[in-house]
Amino acid sequence: MRRRKILYAALFIAALSTISASNTYGATTAMPSGTVVIGSNAFSLDYANDAKNENEISSAIVAGGDVYVKTYNNTWVNNSTSVTINANILPSVTYKSSTGIESSFAAGDASSDTPAVTDPLQIISIE
Repeated sequence: MRRRKILYAALFIAALSTISASNTYGATTAMPSGTVVIGSNAFSLDYANDAKNENEISSAIVAGGDVYVKTYNNTWVNNSTSVTINANILPSVTYKSSTGIESSFAAGDASSDTPAVTDPLQIISIE
């Protein structure tokens, strides 16, 4: 009986730790500073400025959409007007890092990979 209580307590603590971690994960997953958003695509500035990626960047511009830049002090700027914007107007995007690794970000500069807790943990009884 004592072992069962210890097991239940350990599982309860592990579940709380997982829930806590999932609640803080989203705060660290915004797009990095030095990002350019072109329509539904986002690129690190290093990637966008690399000559070997010129065709891809040109195609994104031709496809259309607004162009926004995330500065190195984490503010978003409309590239056409140079006006600071609120990140919540950003569309969901596919981001490419300077090494070409792709990530998805939900609208508003947040990760779409952010775990969501849909069912809270309920402990019915501990014997």
